[in-house]
Amino acid sequence: MDDVVSARQKWWSFAVERPNFRRLWCAQSISVFGSQITLIAFPLIAISLLHASVSEVGILSALERAPFLVFGLVAGVLVDRWRPRTVLIVTDWIRAVLLGLIPVAAFSDALTIEWLFFIAFAVGSCTVFFDIAYQSVLTSLVEPGDLLTANRWLETSRSVAEMSGPGVAAGLLKVVSVPVSIAVDALSFVFSALFVHSTRPTEPVPPAPRDSSLWSDFKAGLRFVRETSFLRWNAVIGATWNLLYQALLAVFFVHLARELRLSAASIAIVVLAGSVGAVLGVLVMGTINRWCGLGRGIVLSMCSAGAGGILLVTADGSSLLAIVVVAAGFMLINASQPLFNVNVISIRQMITPDHLMGRTTAAIRFLVWGTLPVGALVGGFLGEAFGTRSTIAVLGGGYLIPALMTMISPLRRIRDISDVGIEKKQANSQQGVLGA
Repeated sequence: MDDVVSARQKWWSFAVERPNFRRLWCAQSISVFGSQITLIAFPLIAISLLHASVSEVGILSALERAPFLVFGLVAGVLVDRWRPRTVLIVTDWIRAVLLGLIPVAAFSDALTIEWLFFIAFAVGSCTVFFDIAYQSVLTSLVEPGDLLTANRWLETSRSVAEMSGPGVAAGLLKVVSVPVSIAVDALSFVFSALFVHSTRPTEPVPPAPRDSSLWSDFKAGLRFVRETSFLRWNAVIGATWNLLYQALLAVFFVHLARELRLSAASIAIVVLAGSVGAVLGVLVMGTINRWCGLGRGIVLSMCSAGAGGILLVTADGSSLLAIVVVAAGFMLINASQPLFNVNVISIRQMITPDHLMGRTTAAIRFLVWGTLPVGALVGGFLGEAFGTRSTIAVLGGGYLIPALMTMISPLRRIRDISDVGIEKKQANSQQGVLGA
């Protein structure tokens, strides 16, 4: 118990003191940074080397994201049937080989847009399996009381990668050619695989019963989410936040450039403020949880998004004050994401039986991320029909909805991660029923 308390008080030394987790964290961090480079490099190689049209670049971007909807739920069922650590290693090696083929094909003039489409979809599919499997591996590497700290480390690396990844990719592309940058990306997945290979899980996640069908396993994951109050609220609140955020992004930069008439430099400052907000959200999470408890920390995260949305609505003109208000609003919205994610993911891992971890993670992600394309369509339609200012007003005010949801949900009553430990024991005792 003393070790758990120490880990919470000194979260920055957590990975240093736990070699197994440190290796998983390094693998996940490298994988996230690699994905960020791919996100930038794929469109550039399509444009610069293959002279792709705008529609082809759009298809390429869609194929990178499509696996999250196509394979999201199925991946969870399969990860529960396989060994998650093996899934991490295999998907890293597959991504390394596929990405390594691009510079080879490019330098031999054999690369085509069709091959790039295939590789983008295949790499995205591996990322789906990796993202689901590493959460299952995490629960076998750390103690339940350390999940908050472990997820804080993982969310920090994700936030830093999303903030600095595009800049790192842009800097890399200035030094080397696009095919060489893809080769560097392929090498990053090799290192990720080696880090995962060196981990030694203390309690391997037991596979699902082999006599169960894929369909029954699929239904078991969704049923567990439906029948668990916390998971239902997690899915609804997360899906609402994502829909609003994606709808906001669809019109946000057009609004800044055309309605507020901000310069490119001012818009860059707003974007940087959002990225800094995501990192700050992780850094202040521990303090907020100690002061308020996990549940109220979740409520505060959504209230932060609501306050940010209101600030976006009030911004007008291109004055310094308008830039500060918009930047502050965007920062608060982005800060709410890690505050929410770290707490709900940690609680979800505590209450989910080991044999359902992959399916539950996949079901939640499918439900939560499934609203992303819907949000983009909604934002684009509203912006076209009513203008960006009215759309920003609707969406900014809309962030009060997930805030209100957290206030009436059972999430707010959770004080500490140990409060939900008993629920996992009860759920594990029902393994024969839930796995059927």
